[in-house]
Amino acid sequence: MTQADPAALWQQMRERLVAFVAHRIDQPADAEDIVQEVFLKMSQTIDGVRQQERLEAWVYQITRNAIIDHHRRSSTIARTRAQAAADRSLRPGEIDAEESALLAQCLKPLVTRLPEPYREAITLTEYEGLTQAEAARRARISVPGMKSRVQRARRQLGDLLTACCQVELDARKAVRSVENHGPCPC
Repeated sequence: MTQADPAALWQQMRERLVAFVAHRIDQPADAEDIVQEVFLKMSQTIDGVRQQERLEAWVYQITRNAIIDHHRRSSTIARTRAQAAADRSLRPGEIDAEESALLAQCLKPLVTRLPEPYREAITLTEYEGLTQAEAARRARISVPGMKSRVQRARRQLGDLLTACCQVELDARKAVRSVENHGPCPC
């Protein structure tokens, strides 16, 4: 009986783990990074494995934990980015917390009213935090096309906001105050 090639075994394990992870996360492109984290944890804790016959179960438990950690990080980052997107035009000290909350509350439902290509452009760049180049690749359009969609989406979002809210801007076009004055989806 011949001894299996360790490099081939590691490659097989890596491929199985990447497929396992990619199936369980929103961004399959992140699977490679997560598997790298798994391999790092494995290398740091392999000496603690007592039952060699349970090695595969141990590897998959580390992988599941890494996936959970990824989801926790992603949800925290998504919440932070969503808040930052809602507050992007706000300058500290120029608008009070109540007005800031009102504006942030209004933006999310207004995004859902945008036509699909513009809604997708804003969601990818502002809420998911992708660069315009990354968003263009995901949407399978050119980078200038994505830039155009983002600009149009921002303009349409501004129009929707000013249709239901009185927004006061300063000389730098930073929001100074927001006041609801009409039928508003929020």
